Amino acid sequence: MHIAICGELGAGCTEVGIILSKRLGIKCVNSSDIVKRVVVSLRGVHPEESFKEFEQHVHSGEVDLDKLIDSEIDEMLDEGDIIVEGRSAFMLLDNKGVFKVLLVASEKSRANHVAKIRNITPEEAMEIIRVSDSERKHMVERLIKKDWLDPHNYNIVINTELRRYEEIAELIIKTIQKTE
Repeated sequence: MHIAICGELGAGCTEVGIILSKRLGIKCVNSSDIVKRVVVSLRGVHPEESFKEFEQHVHSGEVDLDKLIDSEIDEMLDEGDIIVEGRSAFMLLDNKGVFKVLLVASEKSRANHVAKIRNITPEEAMEIIRVSDSERKHMVERLIKKDWLDPHNYNIVINTELRRYEEIAELIIKTIQKTE
């Protein structure tokens, strides 16, 4: 089973992914986990290269991080069942063998969630959310040529303001079972 938990920053992708991972016994990864895996695999080729140097290659355009992440996700899918949550999950929108979830919430709700997790003000969180939304939108348009919030791209769309994360995970599990 492969699950992509896509969503707006602060909508609860990480929380829902962790709950699903525990309930289903499936590994859950996010962009950070995937980037670490990419860097470790590249360090095998160039062990002397530090992460700072790798980061410079990404910023210079010498390395296309999105393509590396996409390739790494494909390898992970081949290795077995997996849940991909957050920004990287959008890279799976064209994959037919993946159950796709979109989590959404109001900007205010998301800002409060991000502010609490990052220990910042809701105003600071709101700016981070606006930047993240723009980046996610443009990444999906550039890589997949789709609208990241179009509900037709997903098997299920859930407003996380309406339920607890445990209930959302249970709803996803029940929906997956009905589609199998």
